[in-house]
Amino acid sequence: MCNILEQFRRAVVRRYNIASVAKRTRPARSHDRSLPKDNNGPAETERQDLLRRFTPTPHATVLRLMQRTLRLETNDRAVLGFALRFFERYQHGKTGRPQFLWRLVCQSDPLVRSTAVQPMAFSDLGLCYVNIGQRGFLAVDLDRREAMGVLADGFLEGEPGPRHPPLDILFCMTAGSLGLTVLCGGCVSVRDHAVMIFGPPNSGKTTACYLAAKLGMEFQADHVVFLDMAGNLLRAWGDLQPAVFRPQALDFLPELRQSSRPSTYADVSFHSMDKSHLQAPRARPVVPVCSLFLDRGRTSEPKLGQIRQEEALSRLRDCMLFNEDARFEVQSSAALTALAAKPAYNLQYGDDPKIAVAFIEKMLR
Repeated sequence: MCNILEQFRRAVVRRYNIASVAKRTRPARSHDRSLPKDNNGPAETERQDLLRRFTPTPHATVLRLMQRTLRLETNDRAVLGFALRFFERYQHGKTGRPQFLWRLVCQSDPLVRSTAVQPMAFSDLGLCYVNIGQRGFLAVDLDRREAMGVLADGFLEGEPGPRHPPLDILFCMTAGSLGLTVLCGGCVSVRDHAVMIFGPPNSGKTTACYLAAKLGMEFQADHVVFLDMAGNLLRAWGDLQPAVFRPQALDFLPELRQSSRPSTYADVSFHSMDKSHLQAPRARPVVPVCSLFLDRGRTSEPKLGQIRQEEALSRLRDCMLFNEDARFEVQSSAALTALAAKPAYNLQYGDDPKIAVAFIEKMLR
């Protein structure tokens, strides 16, 4: 695991031209004569392991995610329970050989006062990095199929949700290596057939998915969807987070005042709702039958128009969660092309997402 952190150090040095991190974090040895001496005291004999490269991780489990297998190692048994609860709907089916290793170190840090810190990320030569909270991080080595993370113990308190995003972020960073393509969007289904729902922020995706679920459809996703090519068959998996509504959504859905929890993340206010009661107990892939792009506030009279395949492919590329490593271009193109080959529509409507639900229901029924 030291290798992934060494690659991260080199990437940072290349990008920001800063001094070596490893030289400041390598534990000292008694025979190390290169340590600086203080004229007023004894020589320094120990250095902090700031990146936790040498922290033992004796606790381990195997996670089953979207018919893939990952191995999780940690220094804190509570992390295993947290991960198994967070990914509970996916823990079924056969377990194969681990395709990726996650190593998570959890620690108590008195300097950490909040976990709600806006994440910042970069990637470089097969390495992805994102800060988590005030003093934590996740780093993913795509070549070695290994991930390293340091988290404050505050992330293990309370129920998983948007305030606790590390495992969701880590899985999204790992998804490309597992053969998945990640899009920002929603998804509802009837039996095994699904409508994919896309649109800019505040276009009504979450509210439309929730209202569709109240009509008997299954609420697969409102945040991200994972495309999965099984041979020539395109499938989609739902996201891992609770449904997240903007405060203004409560004007259309007053019942959310009782069933959702007001929260903030960084400077954003929202209401989160556990959507598990609107889903099957066991997560499964669904087959997209069409895509619907929501264009809210454009017109008072709803207008549905079909989108040409070339334009649909361009729009779907714009919906990718982030720019994937070039090594995943072939699999991403295959998934996006397969989805763009299915019917795609643009819906212009006023302000009420109930209008979108009527079209979604017609497409699925």
